[in-house]
Amino acid sequence: MRRSVLVATLLASTALTPTRSDAGPVVAWVAGATGVSAASGIATGAFATAFQAGLSFATGSVLGGFAVRAVLSLGLSAIAAKLAPKPPIPTPAAQMVNYAQTISFAERVYGRTRKGGPLAYTAFGNNRRYYVPILAAHPIQGIVEHFLDERSATLTAEADPNLSNIATAPMAGYGRIDVMTGAEGQVANAGLVAAFEEVTEEFDFAGLAVAVLWAKRPPQDKITEIYPESRQWAYTPVLDGKNDIYDPRDGSSGWTNNAALVIADWIVTSLGEEVDWDEVADEADVCDEIVINAEGDPQPRWTINGTLSDATDYEDQRAQLAAAADVYFYERTDGKVGFIVGRWMEPEIILDLEQDFFSVEDVEGQWGEDAPDEVAIVYTEPDNAWRETPSGSWIEEEVPRPLRDTPQVFLVTNHNQASRINKRLARTKRAQFQLSGTIDAIGFEMLGGREGPRGGGRGHRFFGVRDPLTGAVQAYEVGNLTFETFTVFSLTANSVNQEDFAFDAATEEPERPSYGVTVVSDGSVPVPASLTGTALPQGTIQYAWPAQDAAFTQEVRYRIVGDTHWLTARTSESAEVLQVTGLADGATVEAQVRNRTAGAGASPWGPETAIQTVVVVNPTPPGALSDFAVAPAGDGQALVSFTAPNDGQYFGTRIWRGTTSTFGSAALVHTEYGIPSAGDSYTDAAGYGTFYYWAAPINSSGIAAPLTGPESVTLSPPGP
Repeated sequence: MRRSVLVATLLASTALTPTRSDAGPVVAWVAGATGVSAASGIATGAFATAFQAGLSFATGSVLGGFAVRAVLSLGLSAIAAKLAPKPPIPTPAAQMVNYAQTISFAERVYGRTRKGGPLAYTAFGNNRRYYVPILAAHPIQGIVEHFLDERSATLTAEADPNLSNIATAPMAGYGRIDVMTGAEGQVANAGLVAAFEEVTEEFDFAGLAVAVLWAKRPPQDKITEIYPESRQWAYTPVLDGKNDIYDPRDGSSGWTNNAALVIADWIVTSLGEEVDWDEVADEADVCDEIVINAEGDPQPRWTINGTLSDATDYEDQRAQLAAAADVYFYERTDGKVGFIVGRWMEPEIILDLEQDFFSVEDVEGQWGEDAPDEVAIVYTEPDNAWRETPSGSWIEEEVPRPLRDTPQVFLVTNHNQASRINKRLARTKRAQFQLSGTIDAIGFEMLGGREGPRGGGRGHRFFGVRDPLTGAVQAYEVGNLTFETFTVFSLTANSVNQEDFAFDAATEEPERPSYGVTVVSDGSVPVPASLTGTALPQGTIQYAWPAQDAAFTQEVRYRIVGDTHWLTARTSESAEVLQVTGLADGATVEAQVRNRTAGAGASPWGPETAIQTVVVVNPTPPGALSDFAVAPAGDGQALVSFTAPNDGQYFGTRIWRGTTSTFGSAALVHTEYGIPSAGDSYTDAAGYGTFYYWAAPINSSGIAAPLTGPESVTLSPPGP
């Protein structure tokens, strides 16, 4: 059998000589796992770490933070049982609360989702209820949309913590929301400190994302109107979560919902394990590939959006992550955790029934009692107030009384992704062949033999089995691969083909279920004649339109240019303005508005071409420059020197150059960043001739002070 040949090759003295850096760790790991003596020299030098990892594995240590009894890899078929209709994880609706309890588990928020959170503090004072829900156990990118109970709320720019900043009627004037994102340098909320003696500057909630709210008593006849639950509002915003996720493709860290980058962050920060960042980069590229949904809109292939709580064990967290992006997890032979997101890959390892298996059972067409006729996962739908929602069904077989499977995958937030997962779950549960058996040491190769475009050491999600009679090869997907003893692995797998992973949304994505009352475009409802957007401080845009009939309320939909999903904000009564907050500095946001009736009627969206507004967090420009001058610096260069204004808003200076004294013909040549009051300069390689220079200080949002200039300079070539 091949087992003896492979073991002999791996354990021969020549193979153990550290002559190939890529093979060394794998060889040492195998040696440790198979019980080779440390006296052989493997457990020293470059091989020590890998040898000890293999030895720990062989003696029963848990690898990768989640291996159970040496389970080295898990595919979709193996984790499907964790997606039962009642998993030990909270539903999205269950998270739309603020609650007080003695012990609260840490919650990590990935991508974009809507949630509440446990109360870090609550007290009554100044005729107001103050409360502080914890939104995440880490810094976040920011709030996308505020919700008080089930009502979307917009905020004003009011800075006084004792005054209301809620703009939406009927709640306007009766409360305040101040969000603390957990950013470095976060300080205690001034209003909370002033209201309670026991609250000091130490209450900065460092590293946590929280919201500080107060709600005051209204007149008796307005209590249920302002507080529908007869108590303070439940604050359950839509937020963009963890904002320090590493992207190995460019070395940056920030917010993302790219499934591969989210999973890598979870492995590193939650499990405390290592990943191969080159492998992560490859998987992230796959996740960013564009697919077209049933509406004809483009979207990334795999995203993850939702909450993971430490109240849920790692196995269930991993199941949710795996199901959301059809992920195959495996333990690499170097001890790192590897994963492959959902896609078809031609098998590179072909197993021989006679040479590679100690025992094997390959069953055809016997799916068992739990094989569904149709699958409709329950996912999180933004258009249904970010609550759990059944997707349209993938029908694998039409029968009079179908067996319907409804697994719960709450980290999925779009119907197209849910539909693709439906197909995969249906196909893997009704695979033509189901294989189980024990294989030899080729199991090590399945864990780390594939060479990718950015390096080796990667596992094999797919393999082929050759029929000894016909020579035909059937493709299989690993369900799980388990280390038993020495060089024996147990293996389960289901047959697959390329079509199982293909998906044509135009013909295969089912119709979405309806979410309550559907708003229908009604030609009798007029569209507002115009819409304007004005950037306000702190990432706010104020939208305005002409006054409308009092019978209509207004709805604005908006999104960052390039996004596919619209967000909406509505007025509770007829109005002429509406503010949207929590937007990223410098982002270009497009928007449209429409009128709505008290029933289900609505006008078309207008204007037909959405208006665009650039977000400005800091609209206050710095002061003007002083001592602005330009002088020759030799070799066709001009020295532009200036003194920055003594202004805390100062961030840098833009410098323009032209060949005439008319600014309109000048071009921006440089931005010099610096500090207030400092002397600064820039040497510009202009060439020869007469040139005119202008400069303007800017703040951190790029808002400029008045121009200084022009100052002219003549640069002459050196004489003979």
